[in-house]
This record gives sequence, structure tokens and C-alpha cells, in this order.
Amino acid sequence: MKVARSKWTILIANILVPISILVFSSGFFPYKTLLTGFATHEHTIGGQIPPGVFDKVIFMVVDALRSDFVYSQHSGFLFTQSLIRSGAALPFTAYASAPTVTMPRLKAITTGSVPSFLDVILNIAEADTSSTLMHQDTWLAQLKAKGGKLVMYGDDTWLKLFPGMFHRADGTTSFFVSDFTEVDNNVTRHIPNELLQDDWSAFIMHYLGLDHIGHKAGPNSPYMITKQHEMDSVVSMVYTALEQEKHLKTTLFVLCGDHGMNEAGNHGGSSVGETSPALLFISPKFQRLETRNDSPTEEFSDLQYYHTVEQTDITPTLAGLLGLPIPLNSLGVFIPELLAMWDHGPHRIHMLLENAKQLLGAVKGSFPSYSFEFDLMPVICSSQSLIDIERVQCAWFRVLETLNGSGANHDSEASSEIESALLLFLRNAQKLMSSAASDYDLIRLYVGLSISGFAISLTFFPAKRLLVNFAPAGMFLGFSILSYSTMMFASSYVEEEQQFWYWISMGWVVYLHVKYAGHFHGNSIQKSGPANGHWPFEPSLPWFGAAALAVSYRVLRRWNQTGQKFAAQPDITGSFFPSHQHTLWALVILTYADTCLHLLFDLPASVLWRFISCMVTLAAFLFKLSLAASDSPELLGNSFLQPVAMLTDGMHLLYHARMVLCGISLLMIYSLYAGKARETTHKGRGKCSSLKHYRMILTEKRATEHHLSRDSHSFPVDAIESDEHTRVSSF
Repeated sequence: MKVARSKWTILIANILVPISILVFSSGFFPYKTLLTGFATHEHTIGGQIPPGVFDKVIFMVVDALRSDFVYSQHSGFLFTQSLIRSGAALPFTAYASAPTVTMPRLKAITTGSVPSFLDVILNIAEADTSSTLMHQDTWLAQLKAKGGKLVMYGDDTWLKLFPGMFHRADGTTSFFVSDFTEVDNNVTRHIPNELLQDDWSAFIMHYLGLDHIGHKAGPNSPYMITKQHEMDSVVSMVYTALEQEKHLKTTLFVLCGDHGMNEAGNHGGSSVGETSPALLFISPKFQRLETRNDSPTEEFSDLQYYHTVEQTDITPTLAGLLGLPIPLNSLGVFIPELLAMWDHGPHRIHMLLENAKQLLGAVKGSFPSYSFEFDLMPVICSSQSLIDIERVQCAWFRVLETLNGSGANHDSEASSEIESALLLFLRNAQKLMSSAASDYDLIRLYVGLSISGFAISLTFFPAKRLLVNFAPAGMFLGFSILSYSTMMFASSYVEEEQQFWYWISMGWVVYLHVKYAGHFHGNSIQKSGPANGHWPFEPSLPWFGAAALAVSYRVLRRWNQTGQKFAAQPDITGSFFPSHQHTLWALVILTYADTCLHLLFDLPASVLWRFISCMVTLAAFLFKLSLAASDSPELLGNSFLQPVAMLTDGMHLLYHARMVLCGISLLMIYSLYAGKARETTHKGRGKCSSLKHYRMILTEKRATEHHLSRDSHSFPVDAIESDEHTRVSSF
């Protein structure tokens, strides 16, 4: 009866767990209120719409272009920095909110909205009925509606988000993260011809090479400065065409990163490096503003150069400069530094007022119970304790009051006052809506947590006897669960979760060592002596074991740095092995030799089996060597294996990989059927399981773990992008 009750308890607990996850997720991923349709211009002041400053745009995205890559003393963007000094380029740092991966960031850049992690996890757009942005209001759709043609070369994410949108396109895949060169050459080769064409309104380029370098070797890689010089040469090519080609005289050039990268070269989280990409508006027309900045320059805070804007501000700014309506769901604010492109005050006011009305529509959609009519102005505006929505209300009432007070008088003083009031409203509304985009349903969160807590508590009853019989282990398990659960409520602890497991697992190992060392010590004293055949120093063996344990623990901790805080710190795989190649390859050879020995003696014994095992192991090792020679030649250098790697240079890596996989498949088939007649089912299972383990070792292809995504917080997001799907070796 008790057994049946325990089974039912466990069954109920397992049913409650997915229910709690669903309830929690429904509160954690908020539903965003979206306005349908496409924006149109509003005739506000004098019935006149300000003319667009530009009629074309060249939009160049360099994936993972962190701000310091362009603005710092160590940047390779020398020509771009000269444009900043001359005033032809207006530089900014664009804050890119998490998740800092390409698809959500492109949504933010084109729609002006704030994507959530749900957009990444479910690969959906901002409407429940569409998997693309084709039916969303974007500046691309506005250009298309105006009769313009769009061309795109680069990351095929654009083609997935905007299928059928482009007149000409050539997408590149981000899957081959080891490709630094061809992935960008396939974009650059189209530029000279496109700059001579005058049939497009938007020319989009998206380069992936710099991001690939970051993932493979980090932001301080020697490849990074070379890639920056290459991207700078593209900027030079485009800017020269803007100056020389007549049909490009009124073309805006935008250079930006979709996100940045952390010190390990990865992205997806919310660290300063990941959320601080560069943003530049470039045109010879900007020189008349006489806005000249020092470049290179020093950051005024962590990776913040010049004026920091929101990445969503790109959308209304582009729309205004191109004379387009601002997309309905945009949460961006027109960048004030670019208002000076209109000489007349009414034109500047019109741009800001259109932006304000568009953002007001988004606020009304999310907060329908609040009134924004001037006649219903509440008295609370004089209060010091206003909530965010009330602060937005009061800012809008001030706009209306200022507009009504100025009447038709738009002299410089009145225009300045109106602009200040509008900018205040825009910033408050943007802050409100950006936070609302990530608003959580706390009730559902609490209910989900309560259900999961109840499900966990149910499992304690069936496990009661086990926990009582092994009291220390039970106490340790309970302490670990409680500590880990508490830790998950702090983002900084989530980012450094591995530290918890380092200490908790090591603490348990130390406890076991101390516990059993005492028994060993007592038994050794009783049995020691020449008559019993025991050495005099045998009681000290546990302490030698403790020293070995401490040394091995320290080595493992320094083997590969993880997390956010210490990701850029030197480690064995990234700092020691590249300069000690003989040691590296000796360990690699030792690993493959050990694997081969286990295949020879732990699995079916026959001449054919041993021959195939040796050949497959040798082929797998040579494949690792060939890949290192083509992918990371610095790991070979002048090592003793360099001549061997040169012998395999003629074989294509793809065919080599297929040969290894075919050999492993042959081993799997042979192990399942060759010894079936003389081995029991139990042994067969063990041998098959062992072979699966050895297969994993044989198929590892990197020589070091240095290129593994080491950000425990951002890895789940990064792994969604195809360029993250690389497997690495333990050595």
C-alpha cells in the first residue's frame, strides 16, 4: 500500500512540474499590445510635411561591432575616425537591450520595438499570426510602400525576416563560424556594382566575419584588427562613392553593430560589452553642421563613447531623415543631434511632434484606462511621487500647454521650449514603454513557483527513508537545493553559476575524503608494522591524496575560464597551450591512445575489430590535426606534428570527416552484431555504452576548449543562432 502511495505521489509531482513551468512562462513572457496597419504622415503645423533630407540609405551592419572597435585608440577604423574628426560622421553608442543576438536586434532596428527572449526561443515575430516581419510596420516596408526598391547582401537573417522584400539579394549563412574571409567577401564583391546602380532606395549590407572572430578567438584576437581594417576599407569605398557619384549625393550612410560582445567573444546576455555596439550616421552633408568630435577618444564610462542612444532610436531617426512615417510600434526617439539638418524651427517641431503622437498611440494602446485629454488634466502633476504612467501624462499635458501657449508664434525661443517639452515627453514615454515590454505578471509567477515548490515537497515523502538512512547525504542534498534555488533570484549569481557548483561539489568531495581518511588512518595504525607487511608511512597516504586532490582541483579551475566576470582572464587552454604546443599535442595523442586501447581491449576481441579500431582512431586524430592546420594554425606552429599536418593538406576536410564518421558507424554496427552469439545482453549493453563514450571522444574536432562559448548566462541564447553550433574537445 505504501509503495502504491509513493508511486501516485511521484506521478502527481511529475504532472505538476510541467504545469508549473507553463504557468510561470505565461507570466514571464508578457504579451505585447501591438498596433496593426501602417503609419501615415500627419499634417500638423501649417499643413506642411518637412522634406526628407535624404532619399536613399546605405545601411551597413557589422555583426558584433562593439563601440571600442571603432572609437578607441586601438581601433582599425582609421578612415572612419577621420570622418568623425571632419564632421562627416556623427558617432553614437547604441544601447542594445538583451537578448543581444542578431534576429531580435534586427527587429529592434527595423521596427523600433523592444523584442523579448520569447522572440528568440520561439523564433516568432511581434504578431502571433506571422513568423516574419513582412506584415509589420518597418522603415523597410515604408520605403517599399513609397515605391522604392531594396537590395540586401549578407546575413540571411534579413531574408528570413523579410521574404520577398528585396529586389536583389544574396544571403550568407552564419553556420560556418570558422570562416572569417569568404563570408565577408561574398558581400563586398557586390558593392562596386551596386554603388553604380540608381534603381534602389535602400542598400543593406550585413557582415559576419568580425562576429566569427569574436566567437573563435575573442575580441583581443590578432585577427580582429585585420578585420577592422577590412571593414574600414568598405566604409572608405562607400563614402568615396557618396562624394563622387551624382545619384548618391542625397544618400545617407549608416554604420552600426547589431550587438557587441563580451570579453570571451560571445553575446546574448546583458553585459556592458554585449549591449554597447557602435552607431554612426555618415554623409558629406553633415559637415555643414560643424559638429567635429575627437577621434580616437576615451570612453567616459564602460564602453560608452560620445552620446549614448537607444538602438530603437534608429527607426524614427531614419524615418525622419528619409521623409517616411514612423512605424506604428516604434518606441524610439528621434536623435536630437540630427534635428539640426532642418533649418526651420517648425520643421524640427513637426518631426518631434509626429514622433510624440506616434509614441502616444503606443502608450494609449498599452494603458487604455489613462486619459491624455488636456481638459481632463489631473492635479497630480504637482506631486513629487508620480508613477511612470502619470509622469508620461504630465509630460504630454506640458506639451499641449506649450503648443497652445505659443500659438502660431514659432520664434527661436518658443521653438526651443516646444522642442524641450516634446523631448521630455518622448524620453518618459520611451522609458515607460520599454519597461512595459518586459513587464511580468507577478501573480502567475508566484503561482508557478508555488506549484513547483509543492511538487518538489511531494517527492520528499517517497525519499524520506533514503534521506534518513543516509543523513549526511540527505542534509547536503537539501542544503544544495535550498542554496541553489535562492541563488537563482540574483542575476549576478546566475551569470556565475559555475562558481556555486565548484565550491559545493568540492565541499562534498572534501567531506568524503575527511570521513574515509579517518577510517583508513585508524585501520592503518592497527595493521602497520613489519609483521603485517605495511609500510611505516602508510598512515600518511590520505594526506598525499588530499594534496593531489587540491592540486587537481586548482588545475581544473584554471583549465578554462567561464562565466562573465572572469571570462577574459588567462587560462590553461587559452594562454598556456598556444605557447606550449608540444605539451598540447602530447595530451591530445595521449587521449587518442587511451581511447584506442579501450576500444581494443574493452570491446569485442577479434583481429578485424582491432584493425578497424586502430584505423578509425588514426583517421580521427589526423582529422583533428588537419582541422587545426586549416582552422587554428597557430596551435601547430613549430610543433613536432607540423610535418604530419602538411602530409594531410591535400585531403578535403569534408571527405576526411565523412571517412571518420563512416568508420565510427562501422564500429557501432560491428559491436552490436559481431559478438552477439557469445555475449550476454547485459555485457552487450555495457560495451555499446562504452563505445558511445569513445565515439564522442573520437568525433571531437578542436584541439583546445579555447573557442567554446564560456558564458554560462548567455549560452542558451547564443546556441539558438547557427553560428554557435560548434563542438570542442576536452583537450
